[in-house]
Amino acid sequence: MFAWFAVSALLVFAALYWLFFVKPAQQRASAKAAARVDTARRAVHAQTQPLQQDIHLTGPAYGALLRMAHGDRQKVEFWIIEVQRQMPSLSRSDAIELLAERTAAPMAATA
Repeated sequence: MFAWFAVSALLVFAALYWLFFVKPAQQRASAKAAARVDTARRAVHAQTQPLQQDIHLTGPAYGALLRMAHGDRQKVEFWIIEVQRQMPSLSRSDAIELLAERTAAPMAATA
């Protein structure tokens, strides 16, 4: 009789251990794997789509400044902040337009 209770208790403990520890760990592992696959799919999708040349996130003037800075956004932001410090009444978009006009004038003179 004792052996039967011991075996039953052992089976119950094994089933509870599997339900509360093994199965959730397997679910977490499969969720992580699915997330990795999803991230890889998004990365591949993002890397294969061509960018349109004439569309910029903040307008063509910002794109012109970005080309002048050779893609260095930090340099462009520094230029914008400097213009706003010199002329506090300008908004960010006005400062970008002013900088784009200033950079276009010397380029047109040399062309």
